[in-house]
Amino acid sequence: MLRIHFTSEDLARTRVLTTWGPLGETLLSLTTLRENNTGALFGGWRQFVSRESEAPAHPASVLFCGAALDLFTVTGPAQSMDEGLEALRAARPKHVRDEFAGAAAAFSRYSGNTAPWSGTPWADLAHDRATRQELVRFLRSYHRVAVAPHWSRIQSRLQSEQTSHARTLACSGAEAMLAELPPGFRWRSPVLEIGRGALTGEVSLAGRGLTLVPSAFCRTRPIAYTSAADDQAPVVLFVPVIRSVSDSAAMLTEPGSGTHRALAALLGRTRAQALDAIGQASCTTGELAGLLSVSPATASEHATVLRQSGLISTTRHGSAVRHTLTSLGSAMLNGRPDLADAARR
Repeated sequence: MLRIHFTSEDLARTRVLTTWGPLGETLLSLTTLRENNTGALFGGWRQFVSRESEAPAHPASVLFCGAALDLFTVTGPAQSMDEGLEALRAARPKHVRDEFAGAAAAFSRYSGNTAPWSGTPWADLAHDRATRQELVRFLRSYHRVAVAPHWSRIQSRLQSEQTSHARTLACSGAEAMLAELPPGFRWRSPVLEIGRGALTGEVSLAGRGLTLVPSAFCRTRPIAYTSAADDQAPVVLFVPVIRSVSDSAAMLTEPGSGTHRALAALLGRTRAQALDAIGQASCTTGELAGLLSVSPATASEHATVLRQSGLISTTRHGSAVRHTLTSLGSAMLNGRPDLADAARR
């Protein structure tokens, strides 16, 4: 169990974000991929990712044992995968070195063992440019398989979660918001308790405040992340939104099955994801780029192909354009070739 101690100043500085971004979810998912105690919640997703990605055998996987390593405060929140990876690539060596030192100490304290990356090339990630570039390459490749196919659904759920908490925060205050957190979180003013069993740590916010971040892949023991570069920055705490098998099915439906596989073969994986994202809700090109974790120019290219194929329509609203599914696109997305044929005629 983790206990977080608040002062009145901390309560005033407590906030909730929508997401740490696709890189944050990718980092969390790598730890979840290694865990064997999540049962049916992530079973299908884990099998698919283990089969389709290099992650289980890649040497960099040692960095994601036990979620001790904090690359979240190194990069900060990022709206796109490219933005997050660029922040990781550009992070100051001292910041990375301090995070590694803190993570190694925490891992040893919690498990009684040496950090698994000690003595490997990954231990020199702070200074070795080639090692850092290989980690960036690995994360980008893994993200395409493990997170990107589900990102539009994940982001929609995270937005809903943030909206609910933010409404409570605005109307009733931070204590009411902390009291409504999901099972496993207990607000006993002025302390937030997370998890059960023996006490694993205590954190005094000391005026820094707390940033709560909804997450699809946060399933490990509770950890409060504190920046090694800024001792005044708010402490970061991830809150899981996948709490049942139905939650998992809604967000992490295996991308290699049924209609999605057929659409990916016909349109290409990213365009199939784009069609799915637009089918969830009409969006601008910028919003589509965020949902797909690609640049706005790339999102525009995919939208152009889908529009020329009659699968979406595009209308202008001021300086932006908004994309909406057509009847043909809806038929294709829902696996109804009979309706698709009718729409073509």
